[in-house]
Amino acid sequence: MGVKTQKMTENSPTPKLDLPKVSTYRVKHWFLCCLALCHLAAFSSLYVQWPGLYGEEGVMPAHQATPHGFSVKTLAETFNLPLKETAELVCLIGTVLAGLLTAFPALRVSPAYALLGALYFSLYQVGRKFLWFQWDIILIETTCLSVFVAPLFPTKHSLPHDNITLWLVRWLAFRLMFASGVVKLTSGCPTWWGLTAMNWHYESQCIPTPLAWFAHQTPPCIHQLEVIGTYLIEILFPFLFFAPLAAVRAMGVYAQVFLMIMIMLTGNYNFFNLITCGLVISSLDDNYLPSASTLVKYISPVSNGGLGAVAALIKLPFKLFKSLVKLPYNVVVGAAKCPFRAISTLGVLSVLATSGYLMRVLGGVGVEGNCGKLTFNRPELEWFLAHFVPLAVVMGVVSLLGNVARAYLHTLMSSNKSKLMKLGEVIQTSVVSCAVITMFAVSLVPITELDRETQNKIPLSVQELYHRTRQYHITNSYGLFRSMTGVGGRPEVVFEGSDRHDGDWQEFEFLYKPGDLSRAPPVVTPHQPRLDWQMWFAALGSYKYNPWIINLAYRLLNNSTDVNNLIKHNPFPDKPPKFIRALKYRYHYTKFGNATRDWWTRDSQEEYFPPLALYQPTLKEFLDYHGYTTPLSEEHVDKTIIPYLAMIRSVVDKTDPVVLIWTLCLASFLPHFKTLRFRFSLFGI
Repeated sequence: MGVKTQKMTENSPTPKLDLPKVSTYRVKHWFLCCLALCHLAAFSSLYVQWPGLYGEEGVMPAHQATPHGFSVKTLAETFNLPLKETAELVCLIGTVLAGLLTAFPALRVSPAYALLGALYFSLYQVGRKFLWFQWDIILIETTCLSVFVAPLFPTKHSLPHDNITLWLVRWLAFRLMFASGVVKLTSGCPTWWGLTAMNWHYESQCIPTPLAWFAHQTPPCIHQLEVIGTYLIEILFPFLFFAPLAAVRAMGVYAQVFLMIMIMLTGNYNFFNLITCGLVISSLDDNYLPSASTLVKYISPVSNGGLGAVAALIKLPFKLFKSLVKLPYNVVVGAAKCPFRAISTLGVLSVLATSGYLMRVLGGVGVEGNCGKLTFNRPELEWFLAHFVPLAVVMGVVSLLGNVARAYLHTLMSSNKSKLMKLGEVIQTSVVSCAVITMFAVSLVPITELDRETQNKIPLSVQELYHRTRQYHITNSYGLFRSMTGVGGRPEVVFEGSDRHDGDWQEFEFLYKPGDLSRAPPVVTPHQPRLDWQMWFAALGSYKYNPWIINLAYRLLNNSTDVNNLIKHNPFPDKPPKFIRALKYRYHYTKFGNATRDWWTRDSQEEYFPPLALYQPTLKEFLDYHGYTTPLSEEHVDKTIIPYLAMIRSVVDKTDPVVLIWTLCLASFLPHFKTLRFRFSLFGI
């Protein structure tokens, strides 16, 4: 028949029993690169704002903070440097280090990420209200995990325990998304229960983008379906992270990435979207990441230059979106190539077919008529949590132990390694496994806050360890967008100044938050304007619970240069006003076809705080009571470094913060370009 058959003989070599290895090398580098890029944005953004927020004449001076343990104040005292300059130096070192880690894969080692985490934590310790955002503690916890994920020394291959350390990142992604979905219901917010949250979200979020105005105009039924989609993606799909089939896990990942893209397009949430994407891709393996050839297909036309590059750049987002949409289809088509893919495809189709049904039966979300409607009540929600929080813990235990067992099997059954090498890898895997299991156990305390009965079953020793380490934010509880604010219109605090107590008030315009009705919402991602964000939170309550806002008025009355740098327009540039007051308005988006072409309308609500003047004794008493007048004593510090940092500051202050941060981020990619073509060392490939 023309076909030669080779018979097995007694002298034939014994077949090797190597297990098929699933590579996660590129996944690891994508995660580490995303994290480094987040740090680059975070450090540079904070550097720009530090003098106005935390300088001696800032809104919340850092020297008045009383941190517990290691902080930037500790560094200033250790090296005998001024506090402000020490903080700026920490920001600059963090920015440079993060840029290097983004640019050069060989530098992505564990000690480098440990240093990044320590630097950012030192700033967080004195940051108080302006650094108390959930993405700040997400960044801290993720950096702690990256110390385990990154290799101790540079390497160009996967390590035996990579799947174990990446699993810990996957567990953080699950905790973040699942808790964020559940707290929307446990908070009792009527808009989340009534499926009307998205009717207000686009208008009331801290700093919307221009696309948010258009998204707000869509019909109420679309907004209701958006809420249902959010519940599905945040509550149901995170369980797919633990699926044994990679294709099923990929469905959960793509759903989260899609949600993050939608959030990013309609809101300015700094590095939050990027770090969340970095967390969820830890559930993938290298087969589900874009290959080098795919990136060449998209990037090469852009890097050729000329008008063709402009056209290719315009088409690039559409190409990427088209590929994302076709991913499920490609998975289905690839099922014909091997039985395992067929099984994976069956799992994907099962998820797609039953996701809505499971959510209706187990969680109670359904669709009635043309609009969505919740079909369950609070007791049924408690039943859901009582069963699914323990299920999440069990799935986590089984999945973690499975990854540990697989790491040992790959090491012991490998045929191309010596016994000594296997022994070393077994010891290394054992050490990492013990550390990961300990961190997993501690993380059970915050996630089980969703169900107290489950939390009470956790050993007291584990709970005690969590409370001892809580101040370091190694593991945290999360719950993004817990309740919808701004129902009926977003509240905004507007500062006004005047030289007379009763007349001719002129408005201060902040950099990014809504103020001028005709100014379009900005695009500032990945920059986080922390003063503008806190002004949004302050508008939700009273100045009595936000005393820093009175200090902000005090600094403007004193014409503080550092604080004025955080303001877009000061109507008193030469001489500060004698009086400053604040009014609270309700802002609303305009409708399609409005004659004025304004983006906003507003109606007066109430006086936020009365006119303030420097001569008022009550103002000084208020600031003294809250500690804002505590003087800074730095008589014997080494001031050698001050002129050099002042030179850098003089250049930075002349640059728009968003342009600066984007320039730094793009500059960190320059080593990956060669003759204007993308080099693929970026993700370690």
